[in-house]
Amino acid sequence: MQTLVRAIQRILGTEKNVECSEDGGLHITQSGAEYEELTRSGYSFSCISSTTAAGVVALPTTAAQLSIWNSADDGGRSIIIDALFAVNIVNGATLGQAGLIYVLGQTRVASNAGTLVPRKLNGKGPGSDTVALCGDSGTALDAVTGVAIGWTPIGPSVNVSVVSLPGLVLWAPIDGRLIIAPGHLLGINVMTSNVENTWRAGAMWHEKQITLV
Repeated sequence: MQTLVRAIQRILGTEKNVECSEDGGLHITQSGAEYEELTRSGYSFSCISSTTAAGVVALPTTAAQLSIWNSADDGGRSIIIDALFAVNIVNGATLGQAGLIYVLGQTRVASNAGTLVPRKLNGKGPGSDTVALCGDSGTALDAVTGVAIGWTPIGPSVNVSVVSLPGLVLWAPIDGRLIIAPGHLLGINVMTSNVENTWRAGAMWHEKQITLV
């Protein structure tokens, strides 16, 4: 049985035929940037800690430079991480190395103190309708989430090539590999070889109601 598939152009409302190749493969063209639709929807956000903090020189437990708690009820929106990052504010007088680490809670926990205001990535903020509660540096993780064995490196590390000058940037594309389920918590830190280095840590994410199995 032959089937004709048609699509409707958004805004214009015009119907268009969906074409395929001789062997039946659909012709699909991406007409926008990769994250354009997610950002356009108004459910893409970013947040960065407002307080600088020294990088950790050993695996932490409950200390985090940024924490994100999903305040949604079970079955609500999940927080799907797109990227983690950190900006070096003060650099020490010795050479060193730094990299991002994270811990993702495996159980539902009590509310996290969310004092930071996320920003919408489509510019239609502030992000008052996000389910994320973002805790600044100094907001401790709960003891169930914040365990040393849970902290994991992510993304490339950077080397300090010039002492005493700030400006290093850590960037780790996640692209959905980390999901904060409703009631769960994520912690972010910078691990460094020099405690004189201070950082502000951040994250980008989008929110969507999905089935987690």
